[in-house]
Amino acid sequence: WDMFWSKHSVAGLHAAARAVGGTAVYVSDRPWEHDPRVLKRLVLPDGSVLRCRQHARPTADCLFQDVCRDRDSACKIWNVNACSGVLAAFNIQGAGWDRARRMT
Repeated sequence: WDMFWSKHSVAGLHAAARAVGGTAVYVSDRPWEHDPRVLKRLVLPDGSVLRCRQHARPTADCLFQDVCRDRDSACKIWNVNACSGVLAAFNIQGAGWDRARRMT
C-alpha cells in the first residue's frame, strides 16, 4: 500500500492516504510522467517529510462498515505524528467492485 500514480484522477486521495499511512511513499509513474503538484504536497519546502510514527489504522466506527457501498459511511484512518493525532476521512462510496455484475 505504498505506491501510487501521481497522474491519476484520484491521485490526491492516494497521496493523502499514503501521507497518513506511516510507511514509505513511492510513486510508480513512468519516468518524467508525474504530477509535481501532487508530489509537492507530500514534502515540506526543505524537502523533509512529515511522517506518522505508526501504521495507519481504521477508526472503530468504520471498521466493520462497507465504506465503498453502504451509501452512508466514510473511510476514516488515524495515526500519530510527533505533535498530535492525525485523522483522514475519505468518501469512497461507489468504489467497490461487484464481481457478479462485473462493474462498480
